[in-house]
Amino acid sequence: MNSLAINSGMICDGAKSSCAAKIASAVEAGLLGFQMQQNDSQFRGGDGIIIKGVENTIRNVGELARQGMAVTDEVIYRIMMRG
Repeated sequence: MNSLAINSGMICDGAKSSCAAKIASAVEAGLLGFQMQQNDSQFRGGDGIIIKGVENTIRNVGELARQGMAVTDEVIYRIMMRG
């Protein structure tokens, strides 16, 4: 859940170089989340979209992706076309 809390707002814009950086960021977030867990540290319910239970947090991220980002692709396309 720690790594999900760190990178849950990431978007893909289709650019190969920035996608590679986002993959690296996700790997680093996973490692940081693992280190946090080993040190008995974690994000808690009430920290942004994080709520008690990893399944509930995943559900929140899914809702954010489905509803909150419904027009994201269109906006990214318009930005990219402006050049």
